[in-house]
Amino acid sequence: MNIATKTTAADRKTMDNLTVGLCALTVIGVSATAATPFWPSAWGQVPSIGVVVLAGGLAVFLALHTLYWWRSLDEAAKEAHKWAWWWGGNLGFIVGGTAVVIAALNGVHLLPARVPHTDAALIAAGLIAALAAQAVGYTLAWCVWWMARR
Repeated sequence: MNIATKTTAADRKTMDNLTVGLCALTVIGVSATAATPFWPSAWGQVPSIGVVVLAGGLAVFLALHTLYWWRSLDEAAKEAHKWAWWWGGNLGFIVGGTAVVIAALNGVHLLPARVPHTDAALIAAGLIAALAAQAVGYTLAWCVWWMARR
């Protein structure tokens, strides 16, 4: 068994342990219903402590999962992802942002009719549009990178 195989097996075991931990966090998140202490009233309604534990656990799980996933990739795959995120994410953001600005200047309603047209709703819509544009750009650039090298 070479070093790469040992590392992959160790990473797989760690991922299995993380999955068990995530399942436990899900059970706690669903079952714990006590209110979260020390919740600022400016943040709105107080969530249950289970929701807070689940959200924090998901954040840690995603960070660790991404770390182990990234370590398991070979150099070509890492380069593909870095190149695609740089070029596709940036160009997608520029194209998507330009489209939103042009639509807004031409009087297009950017929110559905049932959503109140508040500043917070417009900011949330802009954030979602930016992330969606970056994801589409990344996906296209990733496909182009692999097609050019196959």
